[in-house]
Amino acid sequence: MVDKWSVDDTCHWLQTINLIDAKESFREQQIDGETLLGLTERMVERLFPVMKHQVTFMKELNKLKNLETEVPQISCTRQEPCENEGSFVAQPWPAVYNLPVFPPELQAALQRKDPGFKKKDKSHIRALLIQVLFDSITKHTWYPNHKMYGDVLGSLITCFPFLKDGSSSGYDTLLECLRNKFKKERIPLVSSSIVLQMKEKYGIKRKCAGQTDSEELGQQQESAKCRREPLDILAFKDSACSQEIVLDLEVMGEDETSFREHINAITLELRKSNPSYSEVKNRMKRTLFKRVQLMDRPAAEVMEQFPFLGVPQLMLHEMTMRFGTDLAKNMETSLNEMAPNIIRSAKEGSQKKLYANLTGLAEETTEGLVRNAALILLPALFKENASFLYCVDSEPKGATPTIVFNGSPDPLKAESISIIMDNVNIIREADIDMTQAVECLFAVYFLFNVQYPVDIKHTMTFIQKYMLKLRQEHGKRTPIPVLKMYSQLV
Repeated sequence: MVDKWSVDDTCHWLQTINLIDAKESFREQQIDGETLLGLTERMVERLFPVMKHQVTFMKELNKLKNLETEVPQISCTRQEPCENEGSFVAQPWPAVYNLPVFPPELQAALQRKDPGFKKKDKSHIRALLIQVLFDSITKHTWYPNHKMYGDVLGSLITCFPFLKDGSSSGYDTLLECLRNKFKKERIPLVSSSIVLQMKEKYGIKRKCAGQTDSEELGQQQESAKCRREPLDILAFKDSACSQEIVLDLEVMGEDETSFREHINAITLELRKSNPSYSEVKNRMKRTLFKRVQLMDRPAAEVMEQFPFLGVPQLMLHEMTMRFGTDLAKNMETSLNEMAPNIIRSAKEGSQKKLYANLTGLAEETTEGLVRNAALILLPALFKENASFLYCVDSEPKGATPTIVFNGSPDPLKAESISIIMDNVNIIREADIDMTQAVECLFAVYFLFNVQYPVDIKHTMTFIQKYMLKLRQEHGKRTPIPVLKMYSQLV
């Protein structure tokens, strides 16, 4: 606050507004912050004999006074949600962003081009700069988007070019610091008692028709056993790929209203006979951050809220956005190499009977059919229970994601294929085959953070690591049977 300034602070401020000649007069008159705010026009005339300096000083002093009167209003509105259940109204983002008034210490450091701004280690002066910019942005929003960050930091390096770094934008380092500041400050809000009270009061709790509370609780407990700890997303980056993971968990600047508008627009677009998938994918990207936060809910709630995830193409696009991996491309490349060897092992080994049962393979041997058959035969090579991967015209054995072939006892001739989890039909399509179904199956496992069943764990780990090229979590070793099978098939 200006009224707390010392005489030295007011002299620093004079320096920032290019009135350094008056510093001695201010020291002689012992003009501190409180006195500064109380100066009259007659007093200013005595301090500044030159009329131009008087005008400049009065203009800057009025800016300070306006800032001083705005600060209490801002702090009150921030506290308002505690009393009036979230009635905070943010100021609109300006068309042209103006930098805030910097504290004297920070302004002086900027004027002398303090090297502390570019230190690799922690820097007090850089932290102060980030705090001032953070306070300025939060007057408008707690969820700035890329344009807002660009407006703020672009103005900063225009005024102080020495702050530029070696990046193309000139402010990547400061951008990272500012983003981390927002992340850190928003974290405590998640567990805020006010937020939890509002969620309890207005949150939607759904259960199936005719389901009792005890049945619902039992189903939730069974489903919870299948969920694993949140995945370390960075652990699944493909180091062989030069492209960074697409997922950027920064908020896209969307509030609850615009979020719902995007979801409704996606739903309406997909009802068209020829939907624009580029438009849908763009809206999926804009709502990604908020949707990731909601994926720990029961599958029925997630699919009711985001039905577009039931479209295979969009399910795989979601996987690409979050984990930076093209499952279809990786699967095709891997199966082209391994599928013939899997088929050969099944013919020669103890899986002859299973191979003979795949009647479709004997009639036609296209590349697609060979790939599908290889995936169907793979669990048998590991001597694992294939019913936890797929089943034919029957209900899945567990709550974990399972592929269901419908309309034919031969999975290679199925009329349609479904993916079911927690008794919820996640995907049901007539136009996908076993290969595409496995890609979508793993997308469901990863997007919903589900653990692999013990009965099929080696098969799933093999597909994950060697076919889809999805990395295992840090610290997890590849099982020996999986390593042996890979060396046998490649």
